Amino acid sequence: MLGAERLYAVATLAQDLRRGGRTRDLAESVWCRLQDRELLEDDRLTDGLRQMEQGEGRPWREIKAGWSSRNSDPAAGGD
Repeated sequence: MLGAERLYAVATLAQDLRRGGRTRDLAESVWCRLQDRELLEDDRLTDGLRQMEQGEGRPWREIKAGWSSRNSDPAAGGD
């Protein structure tokens, strides 16, 4: 069951999507929008976006390279 507030949010999203010309897969589109909205309300994402905007942190390629170098130990018992 949806609470009144959530039902209103779903109805509003569906109405906006219809106005935008979406008629097929409406339920899926509403679901995706709700997930997007939930992500944007996540404090961790907001903080990460702020850090990225201010040039803080390390680029993903550096993090990945560091992780790969730590986890690329040669297999024991080689040849």
